[in-house]
Amino acid sequence: KKSNYNQRKIDKHKEYIELKTQEYLNELDKNDVKEDAIKISNIQQKIERLKQNKIKYELLEEELKTSGEPQVS
Repeated sequence: KKSNYNQRKIDKHKEYIELKTQEYLNELDKNDVKEDAIKISNIQQKIERLKQNKIKYELLEEELKTSGEPQVS
């Protein structure tokens, strides 16, 4: 069930990714002032992982639209 995706579920995941990305960018701005290199590196890794997840959900969304089915697995 977790690997089945419909448009609502994809939208929910993409919205979460956007929210978390913005939170991490805000945190980066805060840490730029402090220049905490380790924390900045960790945040950048998290942002990169979110970008990869966003690409995954965009591909699933495209597959959903082209298939004409209500959900994809």
